[in-house]
Amino acid sequence: MTATAVSMPNSALPAFPNLSPASSSEAPPRSDLLTLVDRIRHAAANEHNASPDSHSQLLTLIDELKLAVETPNETVLRLIYQPPQNAALRTVMDMGICPLLVQHAHRGLSASELASHTGAERALIVRLMRVMVALGLCDNPSTEVYLPNSKTLALTQPIGRDGVPCIYDLTLPTLSKLPDYFRDHQYVMPREYKSCPMQWAVGQSQFEWLAQRKLSQTRFNSYMASRRQGKPAWFDTFPVERLSRTAVTRDDAVFLVDVGGNQGHDLVRFRKRFPSVAGRVVLQDLPKVLASAPASSLKEDGVETMGYSFFDPQPVKGARIYYFRAIFHDWPDDICRQILANTVSAMDAEYSRIVIVDFVLPDTHAPLLQSSLDIQMMSIGAGAERSESQWKELLGSAGLEIRSVWRNGPGMESVMEVAVR
Repeated sequence: MTATAVSMPNSALPAFPNLSPASSSEAPPRSDLLTLVDRIRHAAANEHNASPDSHSQLLTLIDELKLAVETPNETVLRLIYQPPQNAALRTVMDMGICPLLVQHAHRGLSASELASHTGAERALIVRLMRVMVALGLCDNPSTEVYLPNSKTLALTQPIGRDGVPCIYDLTLPTLSKLPDYFRDHQYVMPREYKSCPMQWAVGQSQFEWLAQRKLSQTRFNSYMASRRQGKPAWFDTFPVERLSRTAVTRDDAVFLVDVGGNQGHDLVRFRKRFPSVAGRVVLQDLPKVLASAPASSLKEDGVETMGYSFFDPQPVKGARIYYFRAIFHDWPDDICRQILANTVSAMDAEYSRIVIVDFVLPDTHAPLLQSSLDIQMMSIGAGAERSESQWKELLGSAGLEIRSVWRNGPGMESVMEVAVR
């Protein structure tokens, strides 16, 4: 299959007002803009005590206003020039400019001072900082002088300090070749981890690539942990008593198994929140991952550890909950079915449940962040961010069904309770 770009003359454009040639430069009707502004004003009035839903709605309205004000040509140009913005930000992170600005927050730093601190050419700093200022990542009160703001500070914390270089280095070599991959593969989605676009582009998939790069792995772990800070835990959303009140109370009974739970942070928080819930809680991950976990403090918190790969049959039989957080989005459907089958083999069909914490995308108007993550997961491991209908199809193919879905709000992970069908 070969795709060919087609250029349509203006006379051949369909006769729809929103597709007319003039629409590339005309402003939208004044009444539409004023309606959007009124909606934004109303949403902004309560932003100081906004819920995640209302905060997300305000951001959505602001995005709608920007799109309404932009001409189509302006929108296209904004998208075309995103790559150099990311490259400039990645370079600034390497140079350590954001920590320097934060350290001198009272007066800022000039381009010459930044050049002295970093060893970089002053003229280069001026050009890079134009982009940073335009992105709102710092302020520019006078010629070649830069002041930090709240966004600068975020870039010195794990979400920015580690997230920007890690995700850029991990994904860009593959994403830059993604059009070539699909051209060579007849525009068919990758369905196997071992032949995903990243494997095709750089010879490794995400986990192998990270395992060979200690700094990138450290950054990745730090970034992933930072994304969860301040977010509700799964048990803040999911009604734990729904399952705990009928849990088996034998000494050897297992209430909760955290499959692929890394360092056990979720289980420690769970035990502290629900100290009286009957049953053992078990942290499972690869032995090499558990080797760096704080075993003694986990034991003090009532958390057992067990070396385990979810590619093997689940050894803990009949637990009340098998918990998976941000696991399935890493993998294509066939591997997810294997993981699920290994779990189902250990479940008590009437008693056990699987709790999955992952994104559940809406079937229309999916948020940009989650839609972008979906392309990223597809590229680096043939994984996916799934909609509710896709989750139902995947889980149904493993003999499971969704009993309930609890949503934290737009842009946040959902909690699914899953049972044997």
